[in-house]
Amino acid sequence: MKSEVGIRFAARGDAKLLAEIGRETFYDAFVNHPLMPKADLNLYLNEAFTIQQIISELNDAQAAFLLAEIDGQAVGYAKLVQNGCESLVVTKNPVKLKRLYARQEFIGAGIGAGLLSRCLDEAEKSGHDTIWLSVWEHNLRAQEFYRRWNFKPFGVIDFQLGNTMLTDILMQRPL
Repeated sequence: MKSEVGIRFAARGDAKLLAEIGRETFYDAFVNHPLMPKADLNLYLNEAFTIQQIISELNDAQAAFLLAEIDGQAVGYAKLVQNGCESLVVTKNPVKLKRLYARQEFIGAGIGAGLLSRCLDEAEKSGHDTIWLSVWEHNLRAQEFYRRWNFKPFGVIDFQLGNTMLTDILMQRPL
């Protein structure tokens, strides 16, 4: 019997859990990619996924975390940021999909689709007209996932990962 995925807003008490799942899923997504600088990946993980950093992000009124769970186990999460605008985004009220990750053993089980669907619903309810994101140029799997959800590329930006500058593709879709 397949367990149902529940998606809820994360609370401040979820900071440790979000730091753990964030670190784990980001690491799993990129550690084996031949073009990912391993030392810089570790630097980034040690900065971006501390409990203190996640508490700071949870306290940001412009940010919202969505946590996907199956039978009480966290299996993925997403982060939306209002007013997190890149100069290339030229709509009236955009929202940024900052993160969307599923635990490795749940990739392909609909976690990402469930989270993205909920993100789109929440963005529309909040009156946003566009949702946008950045995705590493070499993360072809994620790019294809977003294309299936009607995201279109519209530019590129630099992304600092540790001491290395990477290139991210900007993608957006109207709401």
